[in-house]
Amino acid sequence: MKIKKCVIVIGGMGTRLLPITKSVTKEMLPIIDTPTIFYQVKEAYLSGIKEIIFVVSPKNINLLKHFFKNDTKLKEQVKNNQEKLELLEDIEKITKNMTFHYVLQKEKGTYGALYSARKFFQNETFAVMYGDDLVISDPPILKRMIELSEKTNSMIMSARTLPDNELPHFGIIKYKNDNIIDDIVYKTEKLPSHDVIQGRFILDTKIFEIKKSLKYYNGELQLPKAVLNCYKEIRILLYNEITFDIGSKLGFLKANIYFGLNNKKYRNDLLNYIKDLENL
Repeated sequence: MKIKKCVIVIGGMGTRLLPITKSVTKEMLPIIDTPTIFYQVKEAYLSGIKEIIFVVSPKNINLLKHFFKNDTKLKEQVKNNQEKLELLEDIEKITKNMTFHYVLQKEKGTYGALYSARKFFQNETFAVMYGDDLVISDPPILKRMIELSEKTNSMIMSARTLPDNELPHFGIIKYKNDNIIDDIVYKTEKLPSHDVIQGRFILDTKIFEIKKSLKYYNGELQLPKAVLNCYKEIRILLYNEITFDIGSKLGFLKANIYFGLNNKKYRNDLLNYIKDLENL
């Protein structure tokens, strides 16, 4: 069965980006001029996804709906400005070929968020993405995961290799063999690997059947642990492409600098400005 649906988890409050997220939701904050959430949607689209289920909070649902709907009045207003019209049409090329659903997160944690979207699936395999992880990859990481899942008939989690000083205290992968995961462990003196789970999954509807058996961690139901409890064999797709944690202030800042330097319109002026700041 082809994977055509994707859940994007964006139900959090964005407290790492306060104070701006007191009034503006983090997924609508721009990288230059484009909301961060659009990069996740674009990755899903380029991976063959036709249907997106956003797991949201009451705070962000209306902003998302407005951004992803066709705005004919705005297009009419900018019809004589080719540059602005093209910006709107670039988004429309993707959104007009996709269906969007919105569901409120009912329970805390990444598994709690996914469980809130269960009504959209009937005995099928689907993708899951965290809203905070932006990956620069061609082909997209999600596309590679889908291809691996369809080839091996396996559930997949993405992972990334980190240096010692960036390893979290929880969430380090212990392997059975090759790319098969055995467990997710705490940081110890003897590290089982330098690989950590990184925000993308290929799962099926069995994941919804185990909720009653799950244990809470810091008051939340975590998806990676739920996946390990649900499936006997999960493959890891390991990647090392450029990744930004756009849910953090430093990650968000780095993403804007990266995209600015890769934009022909701004690159030279931005480089010159950075050079001028070197003496500060």
